[in-house]
Amino acid sequence: MPIGTLLSGLILAVQMLSGGGLLVVSWFAAVLVINGIRIGLALAQSDIRDGGPKPVGARLSLYGMLALASGIAWCFLAVLTDGYSTPQAPLYLIVLAGLSAGSVTYGASYAPASINFMTLPLLVAAGCVLAKGDIENHILAFTILLFLGGMIRSSLLGQSRFRETSRLKYEAREFAAEMERNSRRDPLTNLLNRAGLEHDVCQLALADGPFVAMLIDLDGFKSVNDTYGHNVGDDLLIRVARRIEKRAPPEATIARIGGDEFVLLFAGSRSLHAPDELASSIIAAIADPDPELNAVRVGASIGIYVSEKPQLTEMLLRADFALYAAKRRGRHEYCLFDVELEHGLERRHCIERDLRGAIEAGTLCSWFQPIVRLDTHATVGFEALLRWRHPIHGAIPPPEIVTAARETGLLSLLSERVFLNCCSMIEELVKDGRQDVRVAMNLSPRELEAGSVDDMILDSLRRKNVPAAMLEIEITEEAPVDRDRVDEKLERLVDAGISIVLDDFGTGFSTLVSLKDRRIRKIKIDKDFVRDLAKSVEDQALVKAVIDLGQTLGIEVMAEGVETDADRRILQSLDCMIGQGFLFSTALPMPDALAFDAGHPDSSAVAKTLFDLAGVSLGGTKTGSAA
Repeated sequence: MPIGTLLSGLILAVQMLSGGGLLVVSWFAAVLVINGIRIGLALAQSDIRDGGPKPVGARLSLYGMLALASGIAWCFLAVLTDGYSTPQAPLYLIVLAGLSAGSVTYGASYAPASINFMTLPLLVAAGCVLAKGDIENHILAFTILLFLGGMIRSSLLGQSRFRETSRLKYEAREFAAEMERNSRRDPLTNLLNRAGLEHDVCQLALADGPFVAMLIDLDGFKSVNDTYGHNVGDDLLIRVARRIEKRAPPEATIARIGGDEFVLLFAGSRSLHAPDELASSIIAAIADPDPELNAVRVGASIGIYVSEKPQLTEMLLRADFALYAAKRRGRHEYCLFDVELEHGLERRHCIERDLRGAIEAGTLCSWFQPIVRLDTHATVGFEALLRWRHPIHGAIPPPEIVTAARETGLLSLLSERVFLNCCSMIEELVKDGRQDVRVAMNLSPRELEAGSVDDMILDSLRRKNVPAAMLEIEITEEAPVDRDRVDEKLERLVDAGISIVLDDFGTGFSTLVSLKDRRIRKIKIDKDFVRDLAKSVEDQALVKAVIDLGQTLGIEVMAEGVETDADRRILQSLDCMIGQGFLFSTALPMPDALAFDAGHPDSSAVAKTLFDLAGVSLGGTKTGSAA
């Protein structure tokens, strides 16, 4: 259209130089007005981009009508040239042909815009030329009509290709949008997933605070999968999602971010109930017995955090901390994040932040608790236990240390440090000629499964030339995902001469099936069966049964948690000859452990003093993989 306006201006100039008058000026004004309207219409096209097909169709029809009006205006070129008979006629025909060809290019998306413009002017031109009557003019008229046919065909083909391309682009855009929507949705429950939660949480900022985050975790869901199968478990998750939706405040954001973990976010001003009332309602709804699950009862625990700003990471972190506080209270509980939990979270962050430095600097170290014969009090071994006195929080219990190491990815580094401490202890024992004394460290089957701790142990033993027979590895029988992988690694350790001890026997996942494993050289009866053994006939019967079973299978049996001489005598009468506990000594620094003599009265006093200085509770002597 701008080019057509420019060419019409050139024709105006030529006509004026040839003596043209008011007629050519009127023609130029008409072309100018029509082109101006067409240009304005084209520029306004973006206003209806998202208005749907009807407004777009109406606009295109108007555009086609204006193209027809422009074509009619250009038909009057024949009048200005006396039927294309003036000396300038060839020039005007060339201009008309160029405009027609150009209209095909610029009207490729909508063929009527091109066809309406060029058809009438070219037909008029062909008619005028044909009217002259000679053979050359007949050929020229035929050429113009052939040109017109080609232009019409090109317009229709261009429109067809444009529409096909547009269709493909539209479908691709819609498919991408659908994929984007699906990427933010949990396919099972149709709730938001974590990505969708992160995307939609910004909508909360439009509401008035405070903002509430609830982290909902199902209790007993694993039993549903184990008992009824994953299909029933999936159906249960869908029902739980609908129950949460039914009780959620208006415009709340609901997401499933884990296997059986849900998030509920909402502005407090939109809820008719206080967070604790809503949590109780959700817990009651989820715990409502399901007729399809007769053998299993599913409940929920909820962690709640209330914030003045909708910051997702902060809200989920604190809600998660509150959730685990709720789980420590038992099933079907909720917990609101408060000042006390804030202090606990700060403590955890501080411990996690300082853990690596403590390991590398050696301030987190291993102390060694003696293992003695109950009859002679001779020291036959030591167990490495974690000790760390934090500069701010004081003595950190081993369970906290192991949990922090697991959360920060430092568990392998911690295990390596404990192992190297055990190697140092063994080297000192060898120097003293005490090759019959063994040193034990704790490892978790999950750590064996996930890492390469077996390579680290075997390589270090060879490099340091430490006797493998003096090392014991105490395994707490958890349930690894890949049992074969753990068995393979245990086999390597046993083949190297390392003894495998089943720790905390009688609790957790420990079963009698474990005693069939030929790699088990020793079992440790858990302290819960040994403490106050002299006062419990039932515990004595259980301990005796384990001892007799161990003797039958050729497995050494020892007791941990021996705290009174009465318990020691009962164990001895039950044929348990090895024990460990506060009756003999707490964990000691390596030099004091090497000098320890259970038969010497001063040794226990020194151990008690060191224990008091360490400030570690009786219940926090060890846990997990490297305690």
